[in-house]
Amino acid sequence: MKRLVVALGAALLASAASAADLRIGSSADYPPWESVDATGAIVGFDRDVGDAICKKIDANCTWINQGFDGLLPGLAIGKFDLIISGMSINEERAQQVDFSAAYADAPNAVVVPAGSKIAAAKTAADLATALKGAVIGVQTGTTHEQVVRAHFEGADVRTYDRPDQIADDLVAGRLDAGLMERSAWDPLVQERGATKIVYAGPLLSGADFAEFGKGQGIAIPKGHDDLKKKIDAAVTGMLKDGEIKALSDKWFGYDVSAH
Repeated sequence: MKRLVVALGAALLASAASAADLRIGSSADYPPWESVDATGAIVGFDRDVGDAICKKIDANCTWINQGFDGLLPGLAIGKFDLIISGMSINEERAQQVDFSAAYADAPNAVVVPAGSKIAAAKTAADLATALKGAVIGVQTGTTHEQVVRAHFEGADVRTYDRPDQIADDLVAGRLDAGLMERSAWDPLVQERGATKIVYAGPLLSGADFAEFGKGQGIAIPKGHDDLKKKIDAAVTGMLKDGEIKALSDKWFGYDVSAH
């Protein structure tokens, strides 16, 4: 029996040693994708998706909170091994990193102060026209910033670290509009109330503006092909068996999983 216990202990140690140690960078200021709870831990949809992937690929994962605009630079210098932070897959980023298969495809939305004429926009083209020369808030380093700079002629782009700062400046009258993912807007609009800020125009995707990319993926340093294959297999399996949809329903109340 003693030999068996020793052998089992050695086997467990060998198994633990063989598991990869991965550091995951995430900007935990974008609920329900990711945020920080009362204990300081990162929680949210991305955290649950990431933890499930880590389990499937036999990895010991540590989460690191980092401002969104510092995520790609951090990956480049080896501060992280992966980025899981609702990051949209687009051509500009794909030149710097490899992306996993898309695990989500979340729509984007414009929000304006209640009573704004911009709220009457019906199409993406209407929005682009209505927002010419407008003061627009976006989160720094996002595809939303890229879209505004590329398509909303003469816009005065104001960049922010956190989504709640954009909502607060809309309420205060310092912005004409803000552009973020619908999922990030939902709690902010609900908290501030429809008498303060409202949605404008249709939901937006990569079909409207290419900068939005092709869904959300996990960023991986270039050249880590084996790791990418393992993550792709995990993501594909979770999409197929409905695990990502279930996590989406838990955090969003609707399905943002990639299709």
